[in-house]
Amino acid sequence: MSVPILNSSAWREFRGVPSSAGVNPTTHLANVADATGKLHSCYVKLLRPNTPALLCEAIGWALANPVGVPVTSFGAIILVPLDKLGNCMTLPQWTSGQSVCAAWCTEIVAGKSVRQVHKWAFWMARKRCLHSKDVRSIASFDVWTDNRDRNFGNVIRSPSGGYIAIDHETVLHDLLWLPTGTSYARRSLVDEARQHLSAGDLKQFNVELAGASGKHGSGLAAVQDALNQFIDGLYPHAAPALGKAVIEYLGLRSQAGWLANEIGVIA
Repeated sequence: MSVPILNSSAWREFRGVPSSAGVNPTTHLANVADATGKLHSCYVKLLRPNTPALLCEAIGWALANPVGVPVTSFGAIILVPLDKLGNCMTLPQWTSGQSVCAAWCTEIVAGKSVRQVHKWAFWMARKRCLHSKDVRSIASFDVWTDNRDRNFGNVIRSPSGGYIAIDHETVLHDLLWLPTGTSYARRSLVDEARQHLSAGDLKQFNVELAGASGKHGSGLAAVQDALNQFIDGLYPHAAPALGKAVIEYLGLRSQAGWLANEIGVIA
């Protein structure tokens, strides 16, 4: 999936803050116009320009759908006009002196995160989540892309019963985050499965993860040109070396048997 890069005119109207905004204090709701002028109700979060967060969000969203991971139908990089946003909410000090700030926006989807389920029913929601084929595809995707922060707060259960992955900010952790001096402790669905599934269910979980990895190579090939295009648009001084490094990193991890070996499954 190609990732559009929208200018500040695409940010049309502030619509409030979400009830559960997460750790980023700039996350807000806004109407965003796509390249055709169609309006989307979106979550928007500003991302620091000196980190790989924006690139990681875009790469994760672009890669997900071609490998069978459900994500939002609309996602984009957008330049948010800080004068308008600053009239609606308090902005962090690091935005001072800027007229616009690059942000990641993604369409709001119906449903709640698994973590939002009431505590008394959370154990049941967690178990149902870990048995879902959608979630096993998401877990396989996270191992492949080296995503360090897939918790139950960024897995949305839709009204139809399926699951949607949101928030890919920490993908390519060792490739892109470690060189900046930032390291994230791993929170993963694989670890949750090891803690909460029976031995038999865990074995099936891992077998399905390994099976889902068969789509990773073809999915990467399908979006490789799009990845290089927006990497060039975001970081023209670092491309094409950066694009090459990303493709090679993901390509190595999509080779037959790599993921099975990583999670300890005999292929």
